[in-house]
Amino acid sequence: MTGQVRADIDATFDPPGWLKFEGDHFEVLCASSDDEDTAHAILDHAEDYYNDIADDIGYSRYQTFWTWNNRVKIILFSDQASYVQTTGQPPWSQGFASIYSELFKSRIIVSYKDQPNFLEVILPHEITHLILHDFIGFDRPIPRFFDEGVAQIEQKDDSLSHMDIMAHLIIGGKIIPLQDLLAYDLMAHRNDVESVSIFYVESLYIVDFLIKTYGKDSFKELCRHLRDGDSFEDALKSTYYPTIDSMQTLQDKWTEYAKQYL
Repeated sequence: MTGQVRADIDATFDPPGWLKFEGDHFEVLCASSDDEDTAHAILDHAEDYYNDIADDIGYSRYQTFWTWNNRVKIILFSDQASYVQTTGQPPWSQGFASIYSELFKSRIIVSYKDQPNFLEVILPHEITHLILHDFIGFDRPIPRFFDEGVAQIEQKDDSLSHMDIMAHLIIGGKIIPLQDLLAYDLMAHRNDVESVSIFYVESLYIVDFLIKTYGKDSFKELCRHLRDGDSFEDALKSTYYPTIDSMQTLQDKWTEYAKQYL
């Protein structure tokens, strides 16, 4: 879902004739007055997501962080063709935030109109990436599985209703060992659809397990340890010790938890 950003698409993107609508923390740019209602809906949803996501990871300071000139810019193209042509994204791309580019600090989200899952899935997913990286620090590594797991948790869809599928993957021995998940390279596996699918569903349900089993306060503490510079495994131990003292222990507890859904 998240892509690379071309050098001509950053926070300075402001083509003549485009309309701009500003909220407290976001501004939405659209190419035509025909898109005005969509732009307003995106802005309203983005502001709501901002507050919910910041609260979920334990960063109340975000209430005043992305304001004025630091607003996140949401760029909405009128159709897929203009989006692909201008951004250089592949035709299957639905949108991206700029965190995985050298321009990530520009804080932009780019997509196009008339995607049925944009407001409920793509928008909260990409906002989560930006907030999480801002909170933990753009200069600190976040395991990709954790990044994607948290972003999926914030989606407003039925992703969390398929735990039985995850349990069958575990029983079938198809999961990625959690120690390997720490260093999993999505780009290296981009042509392996099954592996990438397992990566995403596994990432989602590991994060879901931590939150449901040990509570939101402990999850916020985990995020704070990552913000303070701990490696993921050290942050895990500091937060959940002695219940969880390693990635292997997390895997053991998570797999046993998942099997109840068979």
